[in-house]
Amino acid sequence: MPSTTFIVQNPAEVMPVEMGLFMESDPPYDPRRAAAESAALRETLAKYGPVVTVRQGLESVAREEIVRLAEQAVGCDDPGRREGVRRAFAHWAQSDLIDIVVRQPRLELHADPEIAAISPDASYESYVLRPLFGLMFPRDHYADLGGPLALGRLRRRDRARETAVMEVLLHRLRGRGADVPPAEGRHLEGGDVAVAEHLAVLGCGFRTGPESAEALIPHLVTESRPVIQVRDGLKRPEEFHLDHWLSVGPGVALVAEERLDNPAVTATVHRFDAATGQPARPAPPVSLRRALDDTDTRIVALSPKQIERFAANAFFVPDQRVAITSEAAYDDVAPLLDLYDVDVVAVPFDEHHKQFGSVHCAVNTVSTPGDRAATEEEA
Repeated sequence: MPSTTFIVQNPAEVMPVEMGLFMESDPPYDPRRAAAESAALRETLAKYGPVVTVRQGLESVAREEIVRLAEQAVGCDDPGRREGVRRAFAHWAQSDLIDIVVRQPRLELHADPEIAAISPDASYESYVLRPLFGLMFPRDHYADLGGPLALGRLRRRDRARETAVMEVLLHRLRGRGADVPPAEGRHLEGGDVAVAEHLAVLGCGFRTGPESAEALIPHLVTESRPVIQVRDGLKRPEEFHLDHWLSVGPGVALVAEERLDNPAVTATVHRFDAATGQPARPAPPVSLRRALDDTDTRIVALSPKQIERFAANAFFVPDQRVAITSEAAYDDVAPLLDLYDVDVVAVPFDEHHKQFGSVHCAVNTVSTPGDRAATEEEA
């Protein structure tokens, strides 16, 4: 039987501690606390299904795939050393190859008269790491459409390399590639896709373009599930994905109050046409409040202060009336969702907040055949 596997990254596996030194946060970012937060989230999710981190999943990927990713990860100013790299990869352990994949090392050579005077055939060398630290938020790289999967294309160039790694992991877990590959030149990020049984919401703002969102509608809309496509004209810098200000659960939506009636935010409702078996022609755009009302979704409005505490970034567990949120947002969310018989579970997540993400950003789901679901115990 297929099951839902939760992908949750341990930040310590993809983010070198040195990066924490340069983050402008007060109090300073603590890598150990971030790792402990991830462990607490994984322990909570394990009650509902298999859990795997990106690195754990890569351990079970075919070696030739990991070698290919490692070769792509290495940069070198001296082409002559490439052959030595390839020879090393033929003998290295898989865990060491994965280190190369997630750290993305580059050798840079610096000619200098000083060293030339004493070692004419030498240059100064620097070893630069370009880690795939964004893997700590696996929400961004793809969208689970309730079974089918759409691979993302990230707009930030420094994070685009992460998707190739996630694609290999997803193929391992599912036994096949993405159902909806990214269109050339168009961008899609999973944080702009919210899917529940009764409703799907697609956000078009900083990162995901309207054409990419529209391509998902035929894969999401059903007789019982309409799709709302939202154009976010506010584009607040600290709210660069839909899931910073909206999430959907069983019959409810946590949503920023300031966007419900703002003319800069428009919503188009797409419904299923039973006669054609395709999405029907949508009505003209309306306010987000009206779109949610028209889809029989109960609105749980959140104030700007609650949005700042990542109250909208709750993760609704599929097929459960359970939402997981950060401890910082628990007091905001729990009383509101209790009115709709949704249990709220809190986990510590303050360190992740310093990276501008919370629980929903840190979790993604994938439907996996029963014989492929990887867990932490198996890894």
